[in-house]
This record gives sequence, C-alpha cells and structure tokens, in this order.
Amino acid sequence: MNKLYIFCGIPFSGKTTIAKKLEEKLGYIRIDLDDVKFSLFGNDILDEKIDKQGWDKVYQKMYKQIEDNLKNDKTVINDTGNFTKHERDLVKEIADKLGLETIEVFIDTPTEIARQRLLENKKIKKRFDVSENDFNSTVSEFEPPEDNNVITYKHPQPIEDWIIENFQT
Repeated sequence: MNKLYIFCGIPFSGKTTIAKKLEEKLGYIRIDLDDVKFSLFGNDILDEKIDKQGWDKVYQKMYKQIEDNLKNDKTVINDTGNFTKHERDLVKEIADKLGLETIEVFIDTPTEIARQRLLENKKIKKRFDVSENDFNSTVSEFEPPEDNNVITYKHPQPIEDWIIENFQT
C-alpha cells in the first residue's frame, strides 16, 4: 500500500541524498520543494527574492503534486526541510485526508557535520547555497519529530544498510 514519507532535518543533513537513493532503489516518487520552486521561478532564484504570495504558490503546487501522486497509488517522499512540527503536520494532512499512512523520516546529522557540508558547498557549488544566517536560524528553530511513527537515520550509518533495515526492498 502506498504511503507518505515526510523527510525532516537541518540543512545539509543529507535529506536529498537519502531521498534520491530511495527513489532510485524502490521507485518512490520524490517531491522536492526546491524543485517546485525552481520550476516556477527558475534555477537562479534566491529564497529571499520570493514574496509571501510566491511561497504560497510554491507550497500549493508541492501539496498538489503530493496529493495527485498519492491518489495514483504512488508512495511519495516529501523531500523538504520540514523544520517544524507545524510544517510536517500540514503535509501529513494530505495523507490523512486520503486515509493513508504517514511516516516521518528524521535525518539526524550532527550540526558540525552539516556545517562542514555547507562550507564545502560554498566552494564546489554542488547545490544551491544557504546563507550562514539561514543555516543558523534553521538549526536553532528545528523541532525533531516526537511522534511514534518515525524512522531515524543517524549519521554516519551507511545509507544502504539503513535502507535495508527500514524499508521493504
């Protein structure tokens, strides 16, 4: 049966890396807020250049993609920061409305490891940048999941091993 996996973790914790592995190995549909944002505003858009109406449009499009895929019997990964319980609850409502199971996936990477990745990314520009201020504020505001239905990836566990332990392969 299809379900919704809601990823959460601080920036540069490895959410997208792990979500892409699940997408590749298990055929899950990965819906990434950043991909939706870039599809609407172009790949060079900076978060601070998007106003409230623009962000509302991004989130509504993402929610619709999640709902449409769940309705089509697809298992969906919401590959977004989901830094607060409120953000995760908004996504969870989509699956609840359809009577589907939701599992939160907490990517638990130490802040210093994530910060090293942020600094490395500033040099090699493998992905879009996050300002030091945004990184710090997100880290301080992050609310780890406390629900019962949570799978936790704990850095530095090998991703392949973690997938075998936690997902039907």
